[in-house]
Amino acid sequence: MSETLIRILKLAQRSLAWTAAVLFFSSLVSGTTPAQSWSWTYDLIDLPAKFPSLAVDSSSNLHVCYTPGVIKYAHFDGKKWQSIQIAKDSGEIGYTCSIAIAKDGTPHLTWYQLSGPTPNYLHMRYAVLKNSAWLVRTLDFDNETGKWNSMVLDAQSNPLISYSAWYNGELRLAHWNGQKWEFDTADSRTRSHGEFNIGEGNSLLLDSEGKPHISFYSEKALKYAHLVGEDWKVETVDQFTWLGSWAHFRSSIALDKQARPHICYEDAGLLKHAYWDGKQWRIQVLARNGLESLRYATMAIDKDDTIYVAFRDPEDNTLKLATGRPLSEQQAATSKTEDKQPARQQQ
Repeated sequence: MSETLIRILKLAQRSLAWTAAVLFFSSLVSGTTPAQSWSWTYDLIDLPAKFPSLAVDSSSNLHVCYTPGVIKYAHFDGKKWQSIQIAKDSGEIGYTCSIAIAKDGTPHLTWYQLSGPTPNYLHMRYAVLKNSAWLVRTLDFDNETGKWNSMVLDAQSNPLISYSAWYNGELRLAHWNGQKWEFDTADSRTRSHGEFNIGEGNSLLLDSEGKPHISFYSEKALKYAHLVGEDWKVETVDQFTWLGSWAHFRSSIALDKQARPHICYEDAGLLKHAYWDGKQWRIQVLARNGLESLRYATMAIDKDDTIYVAFRDPEDNTLKLATGRPLSEQQAATSKTEDKQPARQQQ
């Protein structure tokens, strides 16, 4: 191993940005590394990278957006990675971005614009690739909208975006209906009795009927919002302890075969899994806090209701995969007494 490579890997351990890049999609060494029952390969996509968002198209090709001070889009064309910068000379870009790929392969992106026409622009922007050209627009001109954003496509491949409106204290949605953008508010400071930070760390998905489900934070709690008829129902899932950084607001939502929500989220360095058992919310601790307080977790559920949570280990910064499988009724009854205990981690 070369001295240059060793120095870079050491920097990766110390740098939060490098950690995020390594955890999600990069390594400076190509190869295969055993991790639990999976075999992992690593590819270098770009350098540097922050806050990546990943999507897979209908041909199983990968697409990534990320924000190293600009908004960049990379995709694998079946042979190699292609990376481009979008909205050049538009100003400084940071924080989270989201990506979704339509059935025909069209990429849709959202990101948070820090500066642009004015030094403190602070708005979410949306882009779609049409006829080999990126069409870019600002969706919401209210102050500080979209620092946290999450996007999915509906059955017609039209974008639906959940996002924070920090200054006004709202969780908002923007939906392109095929002709125009429609806007809605799922939760607000007024509705939440004066709570601040509404909508931070939001994660959005659609169920089989096309109805949205959103996990998100307020300053004191993790919340869950979904449509009941035409009205939003907002529930408090768990109380939350904020450590003072915007990066601690991070959640990921998925639905099981019974359309019951599962949410993984961070709480003062703890990585937790919350699930609705049909009667109430139950909480499990998947990883304790440690030297590093950020878990950068993401979650998915397969067709057999097996839950996968990828996260940064609190002690050694390695990428860990926690796998949860449904229990029998007897096992489930026993497990209810074990909720809020840390799940055992495989080394």
